[in-house]
Amino acid sequence: MLPLVLLGLMLGCERAERSPEPSAGSPPSAGESESAPEAAVPEAPLASAGCRSGEDAQAVRAERREVTVGDETRAYWIDVPRGPTDEARPLVMVFHRFQGRPRRLRRWSGFGRLAHRNRFIAVFPEGHEGVELLDVTGVGWDIYPHQTRDLVFVEGLLDVLERDLCVDRRRVYVAGLSNGGFFANVLGCRLAERLAGMAAVAGSMPLRECTPARPVRALLIHGESDKVVKVDIARAARDWWVRANGCGEPEPEGHCRHYRSCQGADVSYCEGPQGHRWPRPAARRIWRFFDGPPS
Repeated sequence: MLPLVLLGLMLGCERAERSPEPSAGSPPSAGESESAPEAAVPEAPLASAGCRSGEDAQAVRAERREVTVGDETRAYWIDVPRGPTDEARPLVMVFHRFQGRPRRLRRWSGFGRLAHRNRFIAVFPEGHEGVELLDVTGVGWDIYPHQTRDLVFVEGLLDVLERDLCVDRRRVYVAGLSNGGFFANVLGCRLAERLAGMAAVAGSMPLRECTPARPVRALLIHGESDKVVKVDIARAARDWWVRANGCGEPEPEGHCRHYRSCQGADVSYCEGPQGHRWPRPAARRIWRFFDGPPS
């Protein structure tokens, strides 16, 4: 496990090096020029308790909601495509960076638009106050397997979403950027029994203290020029997932390596020239890797 001080030094640099909103002039980076790996053939949907026949619900766009888990009330933003309430939809949770804003991540990542276009539910939770990275205290996420505050929150939020909405429980995914990527990476292991896949952008590390309950599809996107989270850490995380999922040799494709000969779940690692940021088409790549058709 990385020393807490070292990891704090890396993540605390987000004060000075923010992930800018992707622009049309951004240089090509991991996930931009290559075709995405083929999506796995999904199993028959496993409908949640919120599936109800005989109704057709209106679309929900960037709606702020709150949920109370234990004695803590947290906010999240949600997108739900219009459609029948008995259609079990995939669910993707996307976690913001340290001191980031979920609604802003929704907008510039493209996940909000992508959810309506591809008919999945997208949720953007808000982290908790009091996260300390170096000499900064702000809103963020727990990033170590032994920490439980955010894990309990996500489990409770999933319970509420599956109760109130028609969710395909076989197609629940998590993704995140930077501090949120570290958290998604941890959830991929700690919450493996409820997740089908995870994606971490500019934030991942090996989880030596954790053993996933089952294989989980894992996609890591990182930049060679990242000065906040060094690329060696992401490569070590890749190697950890390859071992955890029992994968063989990779298939190179552009900036990516796809590990498809795995025991139950694929791993993909995409390393481009970018710095500490969210590559412009990362949301599309993530969605295709998880479960959906090309957008």
